Amino acid sequence: MTEPNTPPKADLKEAGVILNRFWTDLIDLKKGVDKYATIEEIKNKKSMNGANAWMLMCSIMIASIGLNQNSQAVIIGAMLISPLMSPILGIGLGIGINDSQTLRQSLRHFFAAILIAIVTSTIYFWFSPFDEITPEIQARTTPTILDVLIAIFGGIAGIVSIARKDISTTLPGVAIATALMPPLCVTGYGIANGNWTFALSSFYLFFLNTVFVSLATYAIVRYLRFPYRKFVDAKRKQKNQLLIGLFATLILVPSIWIFSNVLRDYNQERHVNQFINEYIGDDRIFLDDYQFINAEPTNKLILKVYGSEIDKSKIPFYNLGLEKNHLHNTEIEIISTSEIKLQKLSELESQVKGIAGMAGAFEALKNEKSTQDEKFDQLRAEFEKYRIDTTSFSGLCRELKVLFPDVQEIMLSRAQVHQSNGSIGELPILLVDWSESTRSKTKEEQSLKIKEFVKIRKNLDTIRVLEY
Repeated sequence: MTEPNTPPKADLKEAGVILNRFWTDLIDLKKGVDKYATIEEIKNKKSMNGANAWMLMCSIMIASIGLNQNSQAVIIGAMLISPLMSPILGIGLGIGINDSQTLRQSLRHFFAAILIAIVTSTIYFWFSPFDEITPEIQARTTPTILDVLIAIFGGIAGIVSIARKDISTTLPGVAIATALMPPLCVTGYGIANGNWTFALSSFYLFFLNTVFVSLATYAIVRYLRFPYRKFVDAKRKQKNQLLIGLFATLILVPSIWIFSNVLRDYNQERHVNQFINEYIGDDRIFLDDYQFINAEPTNKLILKVYGSEIDKSKIPFYNLGLEKNHLHNTEIEIISTSEIKLQKLSELESQVKGIAGMAGAFEALKNEKSTQDEKFDQLRAEFEKYRIDTTSFSGLCRELKVLFPDVQEIMLSRAQVHQSNGSIGELPILLVDWSESTRSKTKEEQSLKIKEFVKIRKNLDTIRVLEY
């Protein structure tokens, strides 16, 4: 006798129970957590006395040297040995378990750590002969929305790694990810060099990280239901709760303000980039640099440009783009420049060296000139010629397309010419690809016109126009 089949609803219900149990086990944080051992470990490690103070000084010195050398590896090594994370976790724990004594001690050791770090880094940068602003130093002066997220998830990982003994090795990784120490070193750099903008910006980044690591620690402590301290004396309990509530408010209010400012700056930068991409477009080759300045009563977007392709006649068009990209109450200021940044000069040098025949020109230049100044002037002239050809070619093509609609494609180059008398020179060549419908006679007539137009437009004595 056969048994009846199991109803489909029963199968679905059992599968749902299994899936729910699997998911619960997967995200369960409470399993394996020793709450009392976690509290004791954070309390014991929060101190900045003795060995911890020396470890902090050593790590600050190493990180400062790494910032000077622009070495990420050295900075990461310094963060691995830094004990700066412990008092910050202690602050979040003290608030989370309603323990005013732990909170006061953590705050005392936290401020002692800040003092040790700033004094140590200031002394190093004061005596260091290297005062260059390296990219690693610059990177610690501009907080972003991503820094807030790193601090939040870093704080969560930090308290979880201590609470769960099986993953306690992740704490050094948390110290690296949240990058608490390098901003303090940059604060010392700013003080030593009298650069208060750097000092305040970097300390702002450190404070941002600290606040959100503490808040994340507090949130996990409450989620895991760590034992909440209770008092027999009602007056003492009220005083303790007032202290905890006051400090929690002092942390929460600045964190909201910091987050809103960082989010505003992020959105502003995103809107500016969208405007540049959409409304400057292909003319970005003429854009050397740009900067958005928050000011009262009107913000400014400063465009630093080469040539005349981006000029004041386009400002009404740009104003429409500013409004479309939510950059209200903003004016555009266009600044013309002929300056070439060192980085761009290096790029030009590598490009020029790759042009056929240029290596021989450099060698001839080296042999002919007798002084370093003459060699530099000649090299700069070559760079300038190359830059002008590159930046004006786009405008030339647009003009030719309007004047000669039958032209399909244009190539402009300089050819090396060897004459019968043995002399070597350069000849500009314009290669033109005509549409298939263009007749031979029309091509000849228009080629002569193109030749005269390009000679005038590019200020050339001669040019050869060829069909391909």
